[in-house]
Amino acid sequence: MEKLLTAKQVSELLEVKISTVYDWVHQGIIPYVKLNRLLRFKKTDVFRWVDSHTMRPKNRPDRKRVSPSLQKEFPL
Repeated sequence: MEKLLTAKQVSELLEVKISTVYDWVHQGIIPYVKLNRLLRFKKTDVFRWVDSHTMRPKNRPDRKRVSPSLQKEFPL
């Protein structure tokens, strides 16, 4: 079984306030584990949740093309 994270550890990992993590839990937004009265988070679930909320740029023909030098510096 993987090590579980506390709300504080999740807030530090995601660089958000701990109150934001508790808000997400209250709203049912972020996956969590409840052990009696303790909230814990599986690290893999948190990363999967973040990945599912990652916005991908749309491939629109009206957008300007990225210069080759920027493509090398910031590959997709």
